[in-house]
Amino acid sequence: MSLRANIFIAIAAFTATVPATSLAYWVPDNTEQGGTEVYDWTNTKSRALVLEELEAAKADPTWNTRQGEATGAWPQGISTPGKTRAQVIQELKSMTAEEKAYIESFYTGA
Repeated sequence: MSLRANIFIAIAAFTATVPATSLAYWVPDNTEQGGTEVYDWTNTKSRALVLEELEAAKADPTWNTRQGEATGAWPQGISTPGKTRAQVIQELKSMTAEEKAYIESFYTGA
């Protein structure tokens, strides 16, 4: 076959497969990460029961240690004023060798 015939067959094969591949698309559901399908589940708990469970969870002493979506509360900013540059330098100079080695272990890939 000639080069022209080979190119024509390749172009014809490509144009024939384009419509077939355009019909294939991904339909997400909850079986895959990032799925968007919503299932309508009937709720068996009343609002009062849910509020009672929430109050019982808030009474737990560990409630304040959890943050974010679990409690609906986000951490607040630091309310104490920061240190001055001179205070930080003074703390660095007063560190023992063990304290310096401990802090450096964070950055050496240990």
